[in-house]
Amino acid sequence: MKHKNLILLATLFSAGLMLTTSQNVSADTVAGSNETSVNNSSNSNTNNSNNNLNTKDPNSSSYTDSSQNKNENQNQTENKEPEKNESTTNKQLEAKTQPKTKARWVSQNGKRYYVVNNKPTKGLKKIDKDWYLFDKTGAMLTDVRKIPKQNNYGYFGQNGKRKFKNTKTSRAYYWINKSGNITGIKNYAKVICQRPEMPTGCEITAVTMMINFAGKNITKDQAAKIMPRSLNPNKGFIGSPYKKFPLGFWVAPNGVKPVVKHYLGTATNMTNCSIAAIKKKLIRSHLVVAWFGWFDGFSNHAVALTGYHGNTLYYNDPWTGTKRSMSVATFQRHWALDGHRALSY
Repeated sequence: MKHKNLILLATLFSAGLMLTTSQNVSADTVAGSNETSVNNSSNSNTNNSNNNLNTKDPNSSSYTDSSQNKNENQNQTENKEPEKNESTTNKQLEAKTQPKTKARWVSQNGKRYYVVNNKPTKGLKKIDKDWYLFDKTGAMLTDVRKIPKQNNYGYFGQNGKRKFKNTKTSRAYYWINKSGNITGIKNYAKVICQRPEMPTGCEITAVTMMINFAGKNITKDQAAKIMPRSLNPNKGFIGSPYKKFPLGFWVAPNGVKPVVKHYLGTATNMTNCSIAAIKKKLIRSHLVVAWFGWFDGFSNHAVALTGYHGNTLYYNDPWTGTKRSMSVATFQRHWALDGHRALSY
């Protein structure tokens, strides 16, 4: 019995040990499970946190970059503003340091000058909206003038302003293009008729018209009295201009040149000159006496050229006592028939 009790106690003790061991193992398992759960939860939270960080990083970087760009732009703007201020300041300083230009018109001894900083203006100058021309002394010029460094002529009114359209004066009509250059002129020279007093006096009558337009008021008779007489037309008139042919004949440019020089102080034999040379004289209102062959029914004749425009030449005819015109081609043909003779001053 005692033995049985010992066996029973041993059995119970063993069972108790097994029960205790089972509980410890279960507890360890639960604890391990809890640790795993906690660890998994911690890892999950860590991953979520990392994911959140990863998700926010691009945005966060974007915000950072945008902020940096804004700061850079602000810095650039701040850097530029001083440059503008510095540039403005420099201009203001330059404006203060540069002397102010003092310009004014001055009249002296009947001449006008445009003075800038106490120095007279010279040459072609634009003042306000108008062009003026001044000589080497600074005096303002008027009338027809050659444009400096050009082969063109311009017309400057009595107020000194250059004209840029056709202009009519008491002495002439000027064709002027948009550039202000004279392209033609018709001088209002008075016509003098050689008849009836001088049937062969076309040359001296044409010369009288030229002298009169130059400002000397004389008659054809006064001019004829001064004109030399000679059997050589280059030295004087052959015969008498008051007589018909053959008692009256003709005179060449050099034969009547002394008359022009007597009244005007100068005379120019323009025989064999160019058409351009004739135009230069006409544009300065210097008439040109030209000799024609087989014109107005005569073997030789002389007229006073008064102007030109385009392909047309204007002239005063002493035989008809009228103002006439002809083409340049017609002029050259008749002019060639009398040796391209011409006279001016």
